[in-house]
Amino acid sequence: MNEWELWRQDDNGARFRIRGYTDRVAAIAGRLVIESGMPHKQLYWVAGPRTPTCPTPAAAADLIQALAADREPSAPAFLAAFRRVGTSLRDEHRLEPDTVAAVFRAAWDTAESRPARGHGGDPGRERAGEGDPERDPALDRARDHLVHAAAALRTRDPQADLHWHDLLDLVTRVPR
Repeated sequence: MNEWELWRQDDNGARFRIRGYTDRVAAIAGRLVIESGMPHKQLYWVAGPRTPTCPTPAAAADLIQALAADREPSAPAFLAAFRRVGTSLRDEHRLEPDTVAAVFRAAWDTAESRPARGHGGDPGRERAGEGDPERDPALDRARDHLVHAAAALRTRDPQADLHWHDLLDLVTRVPR
């Protein structure tokens, strides 16, 4: 059952249901992806229960870190997608943890995957152990950005406001 729905209102005031989601973070991510496209006058919103999927920054961090288990884009593609999908949030006064998690999810999902190298294009083998002589350490940099941002979110005070510039700082700071 889809509890959250993504809606659009056009220039004439007509409203349309775009898609249903079983997860609030996924619905917000869907809105961010649409808003990151070509400029438009339409209004988009998520309808559904206001109960957060991620009630705290630490819960958002858990969701963000779980993304790292999925396929991995290149670090530059991830950072570009992150800036693109988050652009509509630059004037928000406070970002709730669900929105924070949604920005990372939307960026990770829309960033172009890096091409598989060697091993016959098997992406699972590309993540072979550290002893792999063909492994390029720079390939894990996008994952490092996620892990670094998740760790920083876990240390944040749940009552502290998060803003778009805070997220940019978290994701663009060079991971160690």
